Amino acid sequence: MAYQQAAKLDPKQYVTWGNLGAALFYGGKKAEAMPNYQKAIDLAADQLKVNPRDTDVLSDICGYYAMMGNRDQALKYLNQALQYGHSEKELLFTAAEVYNELGDTGLGLEWLTKAVHAGYSPSMVRDDPGFTNLADNPQFRALIGQ
Repeated sequence: MAYQQAAKLDPKQYVTWGNLGAALFYGGKKAEAMPNYQKAIDLAADQLKVNPRDTDVLSDICGYYAMMGNRDQALKYLNQALQYGHSEKELLFTAAEVYNELGDTGLGLEWLTKAVHAGYSPSMVRDDPGFTNLADNPQFRALIGQ
């Protein structure tokens, strides 16, 4: 797997570990994904020591925690990210992902609507594997233009 090779080549890049976690998670290997998400969180936390207001890092951490099912930590980091970058379309999309992954599909759809209205691409939403649970939802289908 390419992400495993990338992690070996540069083991200090948290994004690579997060991508490896996502590849395993969506590839049906959820248990194997968890240590990779944790490694990504640990490395990203080091970056927050340099800049605790980095919305990209905060956003990534909240997503990793959501994938791990850790609601409290996911929402803690999401709220911090939203405090500093409240109108960024990518951050609005992350909020949708986090709430959807945590089982709050209503809130997920609300944030998804905000993201699309802020300019996030409906086709990117449609193609995101994190929203397959909403494929038959009329509000979701209208949002992505189907």
